[in-house]
Amino acid sequence: MFHTRRVLRFPGAAVALTLSAAAVALTPATAAAQEYYADIQPLIQRNCMGCHGASGPGWNMEDADATYERRQMIAGMTLQRLMPPWLAEPGHQEYVGDMSLDEQDLETIRRWRDAGFPRGRRVSDVAANDHRWAHPADAHAHAFEPDVSLEVLPGGTYLPVQTRPDDYRCFVVDWTEEQPGYITGFRARPGNLQVAHHVVVHAVAPALVERFRELDAAEDGPGYQCFGGAVPDRLGRRAERDAYEAQHPGGIRELSRGNFWLAHWAPGMDGHVFPEGTGIRMVPGSALVVQMHYYGAAAPGQQDAGTRVEFMTQRTVERPAIHLAQTRNEWLGGQQNGSMVVQPGARATYEVSDQLSELVPWIARLTNVPQDNISGLEIHSVNLHMHAHGHSGIVSLTDGNGRKETLLSIPRWDLRWQRDFTLANPKTFSLGNLDGVTLTAECTFHNRTAEIVYGGYGSFDEMCFNFAYIAVQRTGQD
Repeated sequence: MFHTRRVLRFPGAAVALTLSAAAVALTPATAAAQEYYADIQPLIQRNCMGCHGASGPGWNMEDADATYERRQMIAGMTLQRLMPPWLAEPGHQEYVGDMSLDEQDLETIRRWRDAGFPRGRRVSDVAANDHRWAHPADAHAHAFEPDVSLEVLPGGTYLPVQTRPDDYRCFVVDWTEEQPGYITGFRARPGNLQVAHHVVVHAVAPALVERFRELDAAEDGPGYQCFGGAVPDRLGRRAERDAYEAQHPGGIRELSRGNFWLAHWAPGMDGHVFPEGTGIRMVPGSALVVQMHYYGAAAPGQQDAGTRVEFMTQRTVERPAIHLAQTRNEWLGGQQNGSMVVQPGARATYEVSDQLSELVPWIARLTNVPQDNISGLEIHSVNLHMHAHGHSGIVSLTDGNGRKETLLSIPRWDLRWQRDFTLANPKTFSLGNLDGVTLTAECTFHNRTAEIVYGGYGSFDEMCFNFAYIAVQRTGQD
């Protein structure tokens, strides 16, 4: 799913500047006073070093003189709002960790550009260093402190299939915690970004862990092919499916119901702390199925090694939560069924909607909160996902009276930068007011190629997903 290989050929780390919008309160200066060392360098040091320090994903900005040589790019990317990579259109919602630059920061950069990029006098290294590493904008990422770290390929490597552009591979990883608890934050750390396209982590119920391990062992090499999710693709073939059902009557349904979407990562995402008081339930004896979408032929010879998935955990939380992966499964077979087709040179919009009241039984099962104890639902975050042909998208919420509200609008899709947009004020509904409440995702694609684009799993196919984090308000303890 997440990103196409074009991103890895043109990584944001190589061409982009991340200026965080922690809205640093700079002292207003006159138009003639904007200088690099006095005004721009402190702004960079306070806002950019989380991504552009020595250990960050962006090009290293610690050398002030070398950074000045990229002055035109810095001004151009920020003033066009291409950097920082914050895709949400303003004016709809307030988001936690909004990285966009405020007007005062932009005006500082604009005046500096219009004055011809004056360099000014270099301040002392001691004074400059006083400002470094603040980077307070994204509280979600910078408060992430994992207490569980699991290696996906312990001591081993995996070479993606070299004869096709995309390889979806699943690996079964033991959940090591011995006490029941809740996941309250997640981060994926791919071992090789040359081949890592996305990571999706599914949680497997203890009763089915051995089944998944048997399925893993039945395929050659590490893991098993899994374009369609946690269940092996080969069980979609009639002979394989019939043989499995003969051994385990009703087994395919058990495998499908016995796992759920736990967390996800794509380039542009970092460690993410879930909203306070919430978490996703995990029990001892569970396992993780880590689905890796790899580049294959586009990165010849590149192997994955050292990929890790990391979690923050707590024993209890006030409000259990789930991740809703909102899409239409038929779109993923667009070429076969014609459900998602974008003609050459054309635009097309696809929409998926879910009524929250219809999701309550499923949410009750995953959170282990009896349905009678659910008093309400909270929508905390949304996250649109498309591929290379994505143009724009909207996630909206319609209440029981038909009033429609935009939760997220991305007018200019950029597949290099994907993230969960966490609402500063979550949308809350009592159980009695859920009737008619509808969550909708709209994805608009623009096919600039001479070939038809279909919905599918490949990097140059298309997808329309909304990932929503939904927490449960309850009347009693589970």
